[in-house]
Amino acid sequence: STQSTGSSGINAEYGAAAPAPEEEVPAVVEKTTFKVRLVGVDTGMKIKLIKALKVLMPELNLVAAKKLVESAPCELMDSVPKVEAEELKKKLSEVGAEVALE
Repeated sequence: STQSTGSSGINAEYGAAAPAPEEEVPAVVEKTTFKVRLVGVDTGMKIKLIKALKVLMPELNLVAAKKLVESAPCELMDSVPKVEAEELKKKLSEVGAEVALE
């Protein structure tokens, strides 16, 4: 008898709780990962930007970093967490890059 009361209490809780998340879902849709795109480059700052890319993206060698800079606009990274993407944008902007987060 106690168990059935407990289950109906649980069912009532689930019934009451179910509509609340449904109402919140459309309002709270926040993007968590971003593409980091190099949109433009200050030509006087190309060398600093190439060096910064090598530091921020260790998998790039000098030639690959230079090609990325010269091929702007281009995608630098994909599926980057928001905080990291914003940090990359800040650091690259400091060395003459125009960066977009998508």
